[in-house]
Amino acid sequence: MNLRQLEYFKKIAEAQSMTRAANLLHMTQPNLTRQIQQLEKELGVLLFTRSDKGVALTPAGLELLERADALLGQARRIGEDISKYATEPKGDLRIGLPPSLYDVITNRLISEYALQYPEVRLSVTEGLSAALHELVLTGKIDAAVVSDVEPLGLLSSRALLTEQLYLVGSIHSQLEIDHFIDLESLIKRPMLLTSAPNAMRTLVDRQMIAYGERIQPKLETNSARLLCDLVIRGIGFTVLPYSAISTLHRGGQLTAAPIQGLEVSWTLVSAKDRSFSLAGHRLRDRLTEMLHQQSRQGWWRGVRWSS
Repeated sequence: MNLRQLEYFKKIAEAQSMTRAANLLHMTQPNLTRQIQQLEKELGVLLFTRSDKGVALTPAGLELLERADALLGQARRIGEDISKYATEPKGDLRIGLPPSLYDVITNRLISEYALQYPEVRLSVTEGLSAALHELVLTGKIDAAVVSDVEPLGLLSSRALLTEQLYLVGSIHSQLEIDHFIDLESLIKRPMLLTSAPNAMRTLVDRQMIAYGERIQPKLETNSARLLCDLVIRGIGFTVLPYSAISTLHRGGQLTAAPIQGLEVSWTLVSAKDRSFSLAGHRLRDRLTEMLHQQSRQGWWRGVRWSS
């Protein structure tokens, strides 16, 4: 019996399905089945009863699950205690980042990190907060930057910054970057919005409901690039943080105005029940340092540091 087999066993018990557990573990079901059969043979007991509906723990399985949680927790704590003596990050690191931060943070952060720590096998996932949140919860990635619209109670979290949200229009829309507008201004315009459960859409919908109104967008897409291209062509208006439009706005390709009462807060999340490697700590430190640097330069409008 080894720790990896215990991890497999625990994942099956949580998923109550060999197929779902195999998908979560990124392995084939026959391979996972062999691992559990080997564990059962070594222990001399059945750990699961199988049926068409999935699997259920036997009494022996229930007791092993209780013991496994304690053993795996102790192993993680040992790993955390020992890894502090490491001086050079190594191994795998899987990180998730939102598309809106690409120009401001992502491209520079990842390129610098890859050059500085060549022994780290880095995997970067770009996606919506809801999707990244789920990937961290299921262990498919180690950490992610998500909006505080997502439920954070099950994860370790560190607040990063808060961004003002802007109404974004073409160069002919007469929006002023330093002049706040109210929510009613959105109702009067053809809106191009992200679709639920995108954080920006959730924030807009919540505020509009509180205001007593609803928006029926002319178009929905979760591509910030497409939204900006359509806005530039004069198809309509959208709502985005300045990080998503900074290059285009500073280049004079679109205009924007801050919306009163609409902000998005970004948070770095990781799993509570899994240790964060030295590689992860180094990336987190570089991320926060870079955010500090960018927010102090003055061009990143509507940003407020969280700590």
